[in-house]
Amino acid sequence: MDARTQKYDRQLRLWGSSGQDALESAHILLINATAAGCEILKNLVLPGIGQFTVVDQGTVTQNDIGSNFFLDFDSLGSSRARRACELLGELNEDVKGHWVDKDILTILKEDPGYLAQFSLVVASDVTRETAEKIAGLCWVNGQDVNANGGNGGPAGKRKTTFVWVKTVGLIGAARIAVPEHAIVETHPDNVADLRIDAPFPELSAYAKSFDFNTKDGLEFGHIPYVAILLKYMGEWKQEHGGMIPSTYAEKNQLKTNIKSGMRSADDENFEEAINSVLRSCQPTVVPSAIKDLFNDPKCENLTVESDNFWILARAVRDFVNDPSKSGGLLPLSGTIPDMKAQTDSYVTLQNIYKTKAKQDVQEVSRIVESLLESLGLAPGSISLQEIESFCKYSAFLKVIRYRSLEEEYHQSKTKQISSWLSDPDSVFPFYVLLRASDSFHDDHGRYPGEGEDWEDDVDQLHTNVTTLLQSWGIDKDAISKDLTYEICRYGNGSIHNIASFIGGVVSQEVIKLITHQYIPMDNTFIFDGARSVSSVFAV
Repeated sequence: MDARTQKYDRQLRLWGSSGQDALESAHILLINATAAGCEILKNLVLPGIGQFTVVDQGTVTQNDIGSNFFLDFDSLGSSRARRACELLGELNEDVKGHWVDKDILTILKEDPGYLAQFSLVVASDVTRETAEKIAGLCWVNGQDVNANGGNGGPAGKRKTTFVWVKTVGLIGAARIAVPEHAIVETHPDNVADLRIDAPFPELSAYAKSFDFNTKDGLEFGHIPYVAILLKYMGEWKQEHGGMIPSTYAEKNQLKTNIKSGMRSADDENFEEAINSVLRSCQPTVVPSAIKDLFNDPKCENLTVESDNFWILARAVRDFVNDPSKSGGLLPLSGTIPDMKAQTDSYVTLQNIYKTKAKQDVQEVSRIVESLLESLGLAPGSISLQEIESFCKYSAFLKVIRYRSLEEEYHQSKTKQISSWLSDPDSVFPFYVLLRASDSFHDDHGRYPGEGEDWEDDVDQLHTNVTTLLQSWGIDKDAISKDLTYEICRYGNGSIHNIASFIGGVVSQEVIKLITHQYIPMDNTFIFDGARSVSSVFAV
Protein backbone atom coordinates (compact mmCIF):
# COMPACT_ATOMS: atom_id res chain seq x y z
CA MET A 1 0.00 0.00 0.00
CA ASP A 2 1.51 3.36 -1.00
CA ALA A 3 1.73 6.30 1.39
CA ARG A 4 -1.22 8.12 -0.18
CA THR A 5 -3.49 5.10 0.15
CA GLN A 6 -2.41 4.58 3.75
CA LYS A 7 -3.06 8.22 4.58
CA TYR A 8 -6.52 8.39 3.00
CA ASP A 9 -7.58 4.76 3.39
CA ARG A 10 -10.90 5.43 5.15
CA GLN A 11 -12.15 8.06 2.75
CA LEU A 12 -11.01 6.09 -0.31
CA ARG A 13 -13.57 3.50 0.77
CA LEU A 14 -16.24 6.19 0.49
CA TRP A 15 -15.44 7.84 -2.83
CA GLY A 16 -12.67 5.75 -4.38
CA SER A 17 -9.61 6.86 -6.33
CA SER A 18 -11.63 8.93 -8.79
CA GLY A 19 -13.17 10.91 -5.96
CA GLN A 20 -9.82 11.42 -4.26
CA ASP A 21 -8.28 12.55 -7.56
CA ALA A 22 -11.07 15.11 -7.92
CA LEU A 23 -10.39 16.41 -4.41
CA GLU A 24 -6.66 16.65 -5.00
CA SER A 25 -7.17 18.63 -8.20
CA ALA A 26 -9.62 21.05 -6.57
CA HIS A 27 -8.82 24.65 -5.66
CA ILE A 28 -11.25 26.11 -3.11
CA LEU A 29 -11.70 29.84 -2.51
CA LEU A 30 -12.87 30.93 0.95
CA ILE A 31 -14.10 34.48 1.21
CA ASN A 32 -13.78 35.63 4.85
CA ALA A 33 -11.96 33.54 7.44
CA THR A 34 -14.89 33.42 9.85
CA ALA A 35 -15.39 30.61 12.35
CA ALA A 36 -17.72 28.79 9.94
CA GLY A 37 -15.44 29.42 6.98
CA CYS A 38 -12.39 28.02 8.79
CA GLU A 39 -14.36 24.98 9.96
CA ILE A 40 -15.33 24.28 6.35
CA LEU A 41 -11.74 24.56 5.18
CA LYS A 42 -10.52 22.38 8.05
CA ASN A 43 -12.85 19.60 6.87
CA LEU A 44 -11.53 19.96 3.33
CA VAL A 45 -7.83 20.29 4.13
CA LEU A 46 -7.84 17.11 6.21
CA PRO A 47 -9.12 14.83 3.38
CA GLY A 48 -6.65 16.42 0.99
CA ILE A 49 -8.00 19.07 -1.36
CA GLY A 50 -5.28 20.27 -3.71
CA GLN A 51 -5.25 23.99 -2.85
CA PHE A 52 -7.18 26.63 -1.01
CA THR A 53 -7.09 30.41 -1.05
CA VAL A 54 -8.37 32.67 1.73
CA VAL A 55 -9.50 36.16 0.73
CA ASP A 56 -10.15 38.48 3.69
CA GLN A 57 -9.21 42.13 4.14
CA GLY A 58 -9.81 42.10 7.91
CA THR A 59 -7.45 41.80 10.85
CA VAL A 60 -7.88 39.42 13.75
CA THR A 61 -9.98 40.92 16.56
CA GLN A 62 -10.85 39.80 20.08
CA ASN A 63 -14.24 38.62 18.77
CA ASP A 64 -12.49 36.42 16.20
CA ILE A 65 -10.37 34.77 18.88
CA GLY A 66 -13.45 34.17 21.02
CA SER A 67 -15.38 32.32 18.30
CA ASN A 68 -12.77 30.89 15.92
CA PHE A 69 -10.57 28.03 17.16
CA PHE A 70 -8.20 28.54 14.22
CA LEU A 71 -7.10 31.98 15.36
CA ASP A 72 -5.00 32.33 18.53
CA PHE A 73 -3.99 35.23 20.78
CA ASP A 74 -0.73 35.61 18.89
CA SER A 75 -2.83 36.42 15.81
CA LEU A 76 -4.41 39.53 17.35
CA GLY A 77 -4.05 42.46 14.95
CA SER A 78 -2.57 40.28 12.19
CA SER A 79 -4.03 39.68 8.74
CA ARG A 80 -6.94 37.31 9.23
CA ALA A 81 -6.41 35.77 5.80
CA ARG A 82 -2.72 35.10 6.44
CA ARG A 83 -3.14 33.63 9.93
CA ALA A 84 -6.05 31.40 8.90
CA CYS A 85 -4.07 30.16 5.91
CA GLU A 86 -0.98 29.43 8.01
CA LEU A 87 -2.79 27.63 10.80
CA LEU A 88 -5.09 25.62 8.52
CA GLY A 89 -2.12 24.66 6.36
CA GLU A 90 -0.53 22.91 9.35
CA LEU A 91 -3.29 20.26 9.22
CA ASN A 92 -2.05 18.66 6.00
CA GLU A 93 1.37 19.25 4.46
CA ASP A 94 0.13 17.99 1.07
CA VAL A 95 -2.33 20.88 0.70
CA LYS A 96 -1.17 24.24 -0.68
CA GLY A 97 -2.60 27.33 0.99
CA HIS A 98 -2.70 30.90 -0.34
CA TRP A 99 -4.01 34.13 1.14
CA VAL A 100 -4.98 37.57 -0.13
CA ASP A 101 -5.70 40.40 2.35
CA LYS A 102 -8.00 42.37 0.06
CA ASP A 103 -11.74 42.87 -0.23
CA ILE A 104 -13.19 40.43 -2.75
CA LEU A 105 -15.11 43.14 -4.59
CA THR A 106 -11.88 45.10 -5.08
CA ILE A 107 -10.21 41.98 -6.47
CA LEU A 108 -13.11 41.36 -8.86
CA LYS A 109 -13.05 44.98 -10.01
CA GLU A 110 -9.35 44.64 -10.83
CA ASP A 111 -9.71 41.15 -12.33
CA PRO A 112 -13.28 40.18 -13.38
CA GLY A 113 -12.07 36.68 -14.34
CA TYR A 114 -10.50 36.00 -10.94
CA LEU A 115 -13.05 33.34 -9.92
CA ALA A 116 -12.42 31.18 -13.00
CA GLN A 117 -9.35 29.58 -11.44
CA PHE A 118 -11.35 28.01 -8.60
CA SER A 119 -13.32 24.77 -8.52
CA LEU A 120 -15.70 26.14 -5.90
CA VAL A 121 -16.21 29.39 -4.01
CA VAL A 122 -17.37 29.52 -0.38
CA ALA A 123 -18.49 32.93 0.84
CA SER A 124 -18.93 33.18 4.60
CA ASP A 125 -21.04 35.94 6.18
CA VAL A 126 -20.88 38.29 3.21
CA THR A 127 -23.60 40.84 2.54
CA ARG A 128 -26.45 40.06 0.17
CA GLU A 129 -25.08 42.53 -2.38
CA THR A 130 -21.66 40.88 -2.31
CA ALA A 131 -23.17 37.39 -2.47
CA GLU A 132 -25.27 38.29 -5.50
CA LYS A 133 -22.24 39.78 -7.24
CA ILE A 134 -20.06 36.71 -6.64
CA ALA A 135 -22.84 34.23 -7.36
CA GLY A 136 -23.65 36.00 -10.62
CA LEU A 137 -20.03 35.82 -11.79
CA CYS A 138 -19.77 32.15 -10.80
CA TRP A 139 -23.03 31.40 -12.63
CA VAL A 140 -21.84 32.72 -15.98
CA ASN A 141 -18.19 31.86 -15.50
CA GLY A 142 -16.82 29.25 -17.88
CA GLN A 143 -13.45 27.56 -17.65
CA ASP A 144 -11.83 25.36 -20.29
CA VAL A 145 -11.33 21.83 -19.04
CA ASN A 146 -9.88 18.71 -20.58
CA ALA A 147 -11.25 15.21 -20.76
CA ASN A 148 -10.03 14.45 -17.24
CA GLY A 149 -11.72 17.50 -15.79
CA GLY A 150 -14.57 15.65 -14.14
CA ASN A 151 -17.92 16.90 -15.34
CA GLY A 152 -16.48 19.01 -18.15
CA GLY A 153 -16.49 17.77 -21.72
CA PRO A 154 -13.35 17.30 -23.83
CA ALA A 155 -13.34 20.94 -24.84
CA GLY A 156 -16.17 22.12 -22.65
CA LYS A 157 -16.88 24.67 -19.98
CA ARG A 158 -17.12 24.17 -16.24
CA LYS A 159 -19.15 26.50 -14.06
CA THR A 160 -17.73 27.60 -10.73
CA THR A 161 -19.98 26.41 -7.93
CA PHE A 162 -20.94 29.03 -5.34
CA VAL A 163 -21.77 28.26 -1.70
CA TRP A 164 -23.01 31.01 0.61
CA VAL A 165 -22.76 30.36 4.35
CA LYS A 166 -24.20 32.40 7.22
CA THR A 167 -24.23 31.94 10.99
CA VAL A 168 -26.10 34.29 13.33
CA GLY A 169 -26.24 33.27 16.95
CA LEU A 170 -27.96 29.88 17.10
CA ILE A 171 -29.00 30.03 13.42
CA GLY A 172 -27.01 28.63 10.52
CA ALA A 173 -27.72 28.65 6.79
CA ALA A 174 -26.08 27.55 3.55
CA ARG A 175 -27.04 28.05 -0.08
CA ILE A 176 -25.67 26.26 -3.18
CA ALA A 177 -25.87 27.91 -6.59
CA VAL A 178 -24.65 26.39 -9.86
CA PRO A 179 -26.60 26.08 -13.12
CA GLU A 180 -26.28 22.31 -13.34
CA HIS A 181 -24.73 19.54 -11.30
CA ALA A 182 -24.62 16.03 -12.78
CA ILE A 183 -23.91 12.93 -10.70
CA VAL A 184 -23.03 9.49 -12.01
CA GLU A 185 -21.97 7.76 -8.80
CA THR A 186 -24.98 8.56 -6.63
CA HIS A 187 -24.10 5.58 -4.39
CA PRO A 188 -27.48 3.84 -4.30
CA ASP A 189 -28.01 1.16 -1.66
CA ASN A 190 -28.14 -1.60 -4.26
CA VAL A 191 -26.83 -1.54 -7.84
CA ALA A 192 -27.39 -5.24 -8.51
CA ASP A 193 -29.41 -5.83 -11.69
CA LEU A 194 -30.15 -9.58 -11.77
CA ARG A 195 -32.78 -9.50 -14.57
CA ILE A 196 -34.70 -12.49 -13.25
CA ASP A 197 -37.74 -11.37 -15.26
CA ALA A 198 -35.74 -10.86 -18.47
CA PRO A 199 -32.73 -13.21 -18.43
CA PHE A 200 -30.20 -13.08 -21.24
CA PRO A 201 -29.27 -16.41 -22.92
CA GLU A 202 -26.11 -17.09 -20.92
CA LEU A 203 -27.98 -16.56 -17.65
CA SER A 204 -30.80 -18.90 -18.68
CA ALA A 205 -28.29 -21.58 -19.65
CA TYR A 206 -26.59 -21.21 -16.28
CA ALA A 207 -29.84 -21.78 -14.39
CA LYS A 208 -30.60 -24.89 -16.43
CA SER A 209 -27.20 -26.37 -15.58
CA PHE A 210 -28.30 -27.19 -12.02
CA ASP A 211 -29.91 -30.50 -11.10
CA PHE A 212 -32.78 -29.73 -8.76
CA ASN A 213 -33.42 -33.47 -8.38
CA THR A 214 -29.96 -34.25 -7.09
CA LYS A 215 -29.79 -36.47 -4.04
CA ASP A 216 -26.65 -34.73 -2.85
CA GLY A 217 -27.85 -32.52 0.02
CA LEU A 218 -24.74 -30.35 -0.05
CA GLU A 219 -25.10 -29.71 -3.78
CA PHE A 220 -28.84 -28.99 -3.43
CA GLY A 221 -28.29 -26.63 -0.52
CA HIS A 222 -25.76 -24.60 -2.51
CA ILE A 223 -27.74 -23.95 -5.67
CA PRO A 224 -27.49 -20.13 -5.93
CA TYR A 225 -30.77 -18.39 -5.23
CA VAL A 226 -30.53 -16.65 -8.63
CA ALA A 227 -30.81 -20.06 -10.31
CA ILE A 228 -33.73 -20.96 -8.04
CA LEU A 229 -35.56 -17.74 -8.91
CA LEU A 230 -34.90 -18.22 -12.63
CA LYS A 231 -36.29 -21.78 -12.49
CA TYR A 232 -39.52 -20.89 -10.69
CA MET A 233 -39.99 -17.59 -12.51
CA GLY A 234 -39.58 -19.44 -15.81
CA GLU A 235 -42.21 -21.97 -14.80
CA TRP A 236 -44.56 -19.18 -13.76
CA LYS A 237 -44.14 -17.38 -17.09
CA GLN A 238 -44.86 -20.59 -19.01
CA GLU A 239 -48.11 -20.98 -17.12
CA HIS A 240 -49.14 -17.32 -17.40
CA GLY A 241 -48.49 -16.38 -21.01
CA GLY A 242 -45.01 -15.00 -20.42
CA MET A 243 -46.16 -12.60 -17.70
CA ILE A 244 -44.41 -12.25 -14.34
CA PRO A 245 -46.33 -11.98 -11.04
CA SER A 246 -47.80 -8.51 -10.69
CA THR A 247 -50.31 -8.58 -7.83
CA TYR A 248 -49.55 -9.16 -4.19
CA ALA A 249 -51.41 -12.48 -4.30
CA GLU A 250 -49.44 -13.63 -7.35
CA LYS A 251 -46.13 -12.75 -5.71
CA ASN A 252 -47.15 -14.68 -2.61
CA GLN A 253 -48.06 -17.63 -4.81
CA LEU A 254 -44.59 -17.56 -6.37
CA LYS A 255 -43.12 -17.58 -2.86
CA THR A 256 -45.28 -20.62 -2.07
CA ASN A 257 -44.08 -22.37 -5.23
CA ILE A 258 -40.46 -21.81 -4.25
CA LYS A 259 -41.11 -22.91 -0.69
CA SER A 260 -42.61 -26.15 -1.95
CA GLY A 261 -39.24 -27.02 -3.48
CA MET A 262 -37.44 -26.87 -0.14
CA ARG A 263 -36.33 -30.16 1.38
CA SER A 264 -35.74 -28.82 4.89
CA ALA A 265 -36.00 -25.68 6.93
CA ASP A 266 -32.22 -25.39 6.64
CA ASP A 267 -32.27 -24.68 2.90
CA GLU A 268 -30.89 -21.16 3.27
CA ASN A 269 -30.55 -20.70 -0.47
CA PHE A 270 -34.31 -21.17 -0.93
CA GLU A 271 -34.96 -18.69 1.87
CA GLU A 272 -32.76 -16.20 0.02
CA ALA A 273 -34.81 -16.78 -3.12
CA ILE A 274 -38.11 -16.30 -1.26
CA ASN A 275 -36.83 -13.07 0.31
CA SER A 276 -35.89 -11.76 -3.14
CA VAL A 277 -39.22 -12.44 -4.82
CA LEU A 278 -40.70 -8.97 -4.41
CA ARG A 279 -37.64 -7.28 -5.88
CA SER A 280 -37.37 -9.84 -8.68
CA CYS A 281 -41.00 -9.24 -9.66
CA GLN A 282 -40.30 -5.60 -10.38
CA PRO A 283 -40.16 -5.41 -14.19
CA THR A 284 -36.73 -4.51 -15.54
CA VAL A 285 -37.35 -1.22 -17.36
CA VAL A 286 -35.63 2.09 -17.95
CA PRO A 287 -36.62 4.26 -14.92
CA SER A 288 -38.80 7.26 -15.73
CA ALA A 289 -36.18 9.66 -14.31
CA ILE A 290 -33.60 8.25 -16.75
CA LYS A 291 -36.07 8.55 -19.64
CA ASP A 292 -36.44 12.22 -18.71
CA LEU A 293 -32.66 12.63 -18.99
CA PHE A 294 -32.71 10.92 -22.39
CA ASN A 295 -35.37 13.41 -23.53
CA ASP A 296 -33.47 16.40 -22.17
CA PRO A 297 -32.47 18.95 -24.86
CA LYS A 298 -28.84 18.65 -23.69
CA CYS A 299 -28.93 14.95 -24.48
CA GLU A 300 -30.62 15.49 -27.83
CA ASN A 301 -28.58 18.48 -29.02
CA LEU A 302 -24.93 17.68 -28.43
CA THR A 303 -22.28 20.26 -29.26
CA VAL A 304 -18.50 20.45 -29.08
CA GLU A 305 -18.92 22.02 -25.61
CA SER A 306 -21.24 19.33 -24.25
CA ASP A 307 -20.16 17.84 -20.95
CA ASN A 308 -19.00 14.24 -20.90
CA PHE A 309 -22.11 13.44 -18.91
CA TRP A 310 -24.43 14.38 -21.77
CA ILE A 311 -22.34 12.68 -24.44
CA LEU A 312 -22.44 9.49 -22.38
CA ALA A 313 -26.16 9.88 -21.71
CA ARG A 314 -26.76 10.17 -25.46
CA ALA A 315 -24.64 7.06 -26.09
CA VAL A 316 -26.60 5.05 -23.54
CA ARG A 317 -29.87 6.35 -24.99
CA ASP A 318 -28.84 5.21 -28.45
CA PHE A 319 -27.81 1.86 -26.97
CA VAL A 320 -31.21 1.41 -25.32
CA ASN A 321 -32.99 2.41 -28.52
CA ASP A 322 -31.29 -0.44 -30.39
CA PRO A 323 -33.09 -3.59 -29.12
CA SER A 324 -30.73 -5.86 -31.05
CA LYS A 325 -27.91 -4.73 -28.76
CA SER A 326 -29.72 -3.91 -25.52
CA GLY A 327 -33.09 -5.62 -25.54
CA GLY A 328 -34.43 -2.13 -24.82
CA LEU A 329 -32.72 -2.09 -21.42
CA LEU A 330 -29.92 -0.13 -19.80
CA PRO A 331 -26.39 -1.55 -19.71
CA LEU A 332 -26.04 -4.30 -17.14
CA SER A 333 -24.30 -3.20 -13.93
CA GLY A 334 -22.39 -6.48 -13.65
CA THR A 335 -22.72 -6.51 -9.86
CA ILE A 336 -24.28 -9.37 -7.93
CA PRO A 337 -24.90 -9.71 -4.19
CA ASP A 338 -23.37 -12.30 -1.92
CA MET A 339 -25.33 -15.54 -1.62
CA LYS A 340 -25.06 -19.09 -0.35
CA ALA A 341 -23.32 -21.01 -3.10
CA GLN A 342 -20.23 -23.09 -3.73
CA THR A 343 -17.27 -21.00 -4.79
CA ASP A 344 -17.07 -22.31 -8.35
CA SER A 345 -20.78 -21.83 -9.09
CA TYR A 346 -20.75 -18.33 -7.55
CA VAL A 347 -17.66 -17.29 -9.53
CA THR A 348 -19.22 -18.68 -12.69
CA LEU A 349 -22.39 -16.65 -12.07
CA GLN A 350 -20.35 -13.58 -11.29
CA ASN A 351 -18.39 -13.95 -14.54
CA ILE A 352 -21.61 -14.35 -16.54
CA TYR A 353 -22.89 -11.00 -15.28
CA LYS A 354 -19.48 -9.33 -15.67
CA THR A 355 -19.08 -10.62 -19.22
CA LYS A 356 -22.52 -9.32 -20.23
CA ALA A 357 -21.77 -5.97 -18.56
CA LYS A 358 -18.46 -5.79 -20.44
CA GLN A 359 -20.23 -6.50 -23.74
CA ASP A 360 -22.69 -3.67 -23.02
CA VAL A 361 -19.81 -1.31 -22.21
CA GLN A 362 -18.14 -2.21 -25.51
CA GLU A 363 -21.33 -1.42 -27.41
CA VAL A 364 -21.72 1.91 -25.62
CA SER A 365 -18.03 2.68 -26.20
CA ARG A 366 -18.50 2.26 -29.94
CA ILE A 367 -21.41 4.69 -29.84
CA VAL A 368 -19.36 7.16 -27.78
CA GLU A 369 -16.52 7.09 -30.30
CA SER A 370 -19.00 7.69 -33.12
CA LEU A 371 -20.46 10.67 -31.26
CA LEU A 372 -17.01 12.11 -30.55
CA GLU A 373 -16.13 11.82 -34.23
CA SER A 374 -19.38 13.53 -35.26
CA LEU A 375 -18.61 16.40 -32.87
CA GLY A 376 -15.05 16.77 -34.12
CA LEU A 377 -13.58 15.71 -30.79
CA ALA A 378 -10.49 13.56 -30.32
CA PRO A 379 -10.94 9.78 -30.25
CA GLY A 380 -10.63 8.37 -26.74
CA SER A 381 -11.19 11.76 -25.13
CA ILE A 382 -13.73 10.06 -22.89
CA SER A 383 -11.89 7.27 -21.09
CA LEU A 384 -13.03 3.67 -20.92
CA GLN A 385 -13.05 3.93 -17.13
CA GLU A 386 -15.52 6.82 -17.32
CA ILE A 387 -17.73 4.88 -19.74
CA GLU A 388 -17.66 1.81 -17.49
CA SER A 389 -18.69 3.85 -14.46
CA PHE A 390 -21.48 5.57 -16.40
CA CYS A 391 -22.85 2.23 -17.62
CA LYS A 392 -22.67 0.66 -14.17
CA TYR A 393 -24.68 3.45 -12.56
CA SER A 394 -26.87 4.33 -15.56
CA ALA A 395 -30.08 3.48 -13.69
CA PHE A 396 -29.24 5.97 -10.94
CA LEU A 397 -28.00 9.07 -12.77
CA LYS A 398 -29.01 12.41 -11.32
CA VAL A 399 -28.98 15.99 -12.58
CA ILE A 400 -29.77 18.92 -10.28
CA ARG A 401 -30.50 22.30 -11.82
CA TYR A 402 -30.25 24.95 -9.13
CA ARG A 403 -32.02 28.28 -9.08
CA SER A 404 -29.76 31.31 -9.16
CA LEU A 405 -29.77 33.90 -6.39
CA GLU A 406 -31.27 36.32 -8.89
CA GLU A 407 -34.20 33.97 -9.44
CA GLU A 408 -34.56 33.47 -5.70
CA TYR A 409 -34.82 37.20 -5.04
CA HIS A 410 -36.89 38.22 -8.04
CA GLN A 411 -39.00 35.13 -8.84
CA SER A 412 -40.06 33.89 -5.44
CA LYS A 413 -41.93 30.60 -5.03
CA THR A 414 -44.78 32.20 -3.13
CA LYS A 415 -47.02 29.12 -2.90
CA GLN A 416 -44.26 26.94 -1.55
CA ILE A 417 -43.11 29.67 0.85
CA SER A 418 -46.65 29.94 2.19
CA SER A 419 -46.77 26.17 2.63
CA TRP A 420 -43.41 26.08 4.43
CA LEU A 421 -44.51 28.87 6.79
CA SER A 422 -47.82 27.16 7.56
CA ASP A 423 -45.97 24.34 9.32
CA PRO A 424 -45.67 25.38 12.99
CA ASP A 425 -42.52 23.27 13.43
CA SER A 426 -40.77 24.53 10.30
CA VAL A 427 -37.39 26.28 10.45
CA PHE A 428 -38.31 28.33 7.37
CA PRO A 429 -39.14 31.46 9.44
CA PHE A 430 -35.39 31.81 10.00
CA TYR A 431 -34.88 32.02 6.25
CA VAL A 432 -37.30 34.97 6.22
CA LEU A 433 -35.53 36.58 9.18
CA LEU A 434 -32.13 36.24 7.51
CA ARG A 435 -33.54 37.78 4.33
CA ALA A 436 -35.04 40.63 6.38
CA SER A 437 -31.69 41.10 8.15
CA ASP A 438 -30.06 41.53 4.74
CA SER A 439 -32.62 44.23 3.92
CA PHE A 440 -31.88 45.87 7.28
CA HIS A 441 -28.19 45.93 6.33
CA ASP A 442 -29.03 47.50 2.97
CA ASP A 443 -30.83 50.30 4.82
CA HIS A 444 -28.47 50.86 7.76
CA GLY A 445 -25.06 49.55 6.72
CA ARG A 446 -25.04 47.15 9.67
CA TYR A 447 -26.96 44.07 10.80
CA PRO A 448 -29.72 44.22 13.43
CA GLY A 449 -28.39 44.12 16.96
CA GLU A 450 -24.95 45.45 16.08
CA GLY A 451 -25.79 48.93 17.41
CA GLU A 452 -25.37 50.23 20.94
CA ASP A 453 -28.86 49.17 22.00
CA TRP A 454 -30.00 46.06 20.14
CA GLU A 455 -33.61 46.39 21.38
CA ASP A 456 -34.00 49.55 19.30
CA ASP A 457 -33.64 47.44 16.14
CA VAL A 458 -36.49 45.01 16.88
CA ASP A 459 -39.31 47.14 15.47
CA GLN A 460 -37.34 48.09 12.36
CA LEU A 461 -36.38 44.49 11.64
CA HIS A 462 -39.97 43.37 12.15
CA THR A 463 -41.01 46.01 9.62
CA ASN A 464 -38.57 44.43 7.16
CA VAL A 465 -40.06 41.00 7.91
CA THR A 466 -43.60 42.32 7.36
CA THR A 467 -42.62 43.98 4.08
CA LEU A 468 -41.07 40.75 2.83
CA LEU A 469 -44.09 38.65 3.82
CA GLN A 470 -46.50 41.08 2.17
CA SER A 471 -44.45 41.00 -1.05
CA TRP A 472 -45.25 37.27 -1.14
CA GLY A 473 -48.92 37.83 -0.34
CA ILE A 474 -48.52 36.23 3.10
CA ASP A 475 -50.09 37.46 6.33
CA LYS A 476 -47.77 39.78 8.24
CA ASP A 477 -48.35 37.81 11.44
CA ALA A 478 -47.00 34.58 9.92
CA ILE A 479 -43.77 35.09 11.87
CA SER A 480 -43.74 35.84 15.57
CA LYS A 481 -42.11 39.05 16.75
CA ASP A 482 -40.39 36.92 19.39
CA LEU A 483 -38.17 35.46 16.67
CA THR A 484 -37.33 38.97 15.45
CA TYR A 485 -36.36 39.80 19.02
CA GLU A 486 -34.03 36.80 19.15
CA ILE A 487 -32.26 37.69 15.91
CA CYS A 488 -31.60 41.21 17.19
CA ARG A 489 -30.36 39.80 20.51
CA TYR A 490 -27.78 37.72 18.64
CA GLY A 491 -26.27 40.95 17.30
CA ASN A 492 -24.90 39.11 14.25
CA GLY A 493 -22.57 37.26 16.60
CA SER A 494 -21.08 33.86 15.83
CA ILE A 495 -21.10 30.94 18.27
CA HIS A 496 -18.40 28.38 17.65
CA ASN A 497 -20.45 25.21 18.14
CA ILE A 498 -22.99 26.44 15.56
CA ALA A 499 -20.17 27.43 13.20
CA SER A 500 -18.58 24.02 13.70
CA PHE A 501 -21.82 22.20 12.92
CA ILE A 502 -22.47 24.29 9.80
CA GLY A 503 -18.84 23.75 8.79
CA GLY A 504 -19.35 20.00 8.98
CA VAL A 505 -22.56 20.08 6.96
CA VAL A 506 -21.24 22.40 4.27
CA SER A 507 -17.90 20.61 3.88
CA GLN A 508 -19.77 17.35 3.20
CA GLU A 509 -21.80 19.11 0.52
CA VAL A 510 -18.63 20.61 -0.96
CA ILE A 511 -17.05 17.16 -1.21
CA LYS A 512 -20.16 15.87 -3.00
CA LEU A 513 -20.00 18.80 -5.41
CA ILE A 514 -16.27 18.42 -6.10
CA THR A 515 -16.28 14.64 -6.54
CA HIS A 516 -19.63 14.49 -8.38
CA GLN A 517 -20.53 11.63 -6.06
CA TYR A 518 -23.52 11.27 -3.72
CA ILE A 519 -26.44 13.70 -4.04
CA PRO A 520 -25.94 17.23 -2.67
CA MET A 521 -28.73 19.31 -1.18
CA ASP A 522 -31.04 21.43 -3.33
CA ASN A 523 -30.49 24.24 -2.49
CA THR A 524 -30.86 26.02 0.90
CA PHE A 525 -30.09 24.49 4.30
CA ILE A 526 -31.44 26.10 7.48
CA PHE A 527 -30.44 25.02 11.00
CA ASP A 528 -32.10 26.06 14.25
CA GLY A 529 -29.56 25.37 16.96
CA ALA A 530 -32.02 26.09 19.78
CA ARG A 531 -34.11 23.07 18.78
CA SER A 532 -31.41 21.13 16.86
CA VAL A 533 -33.74 21.02 13.85
CA SER A 534 -32.77 21.49 10.21
CA SER A 535 -34.39 21.34 6.78
CA VAL A 536 -33.52 21.84 3.13
CA PHE A 537 -35.63 24.13 0.93
CA ALA A 538 -35.48 24.60 -2.84
CA VAL A 539 -36.14 28.34 -2.61
